[in-house]
Amino acid sequence: MNVNYICPACRSYLNAHDYIIFSAKTAKGERGLILLHPELGNYTVHHHPEFKFEQGEVVEFFCPVCGESLSVKQKENFAKILMTDESGKEFTILFSRVAGEKSTYKIQGESIEIFGKDATKEIDFRNLIDFS
Repeated sequence: MNVNYICPACRSYLNAHDYIIFSAKTAKGERGLILLHPELGNYTVHHHPEFKFEQGEVVEFFCPVCGESLSVKQKENFAKILMTDESGKEFTILFSRVAGEKSTYKIQGESIEIFGKDATKEIDFRNLIDFS
């Protein structure tokens, strides 16, 4: 599967080898890299063992290339990146910034695919369309 993940600010590629790479900052101000699995719905996370954050803690995600925050201002617990599929179609991907929360949305126009056991919790799907 030839899928690419892209920073919405600088349009740099975020995926390398088998992971999507982010710069991150915890609520306590600690910084490090977080690697997420590129398959939507797979919540495998890798980070340095000394870069610690608690379940439920909101983690800030940044583009590792331009440093821009990937947080969604209107949905404070979510980050936004872009994804292109094998055919070149572009989608907006929103994912939870809350450590341990499994919630991801793939949006194109008025079409929304949801992933994760927490994805239907406290979300107004009609307002997600505004992020595509």
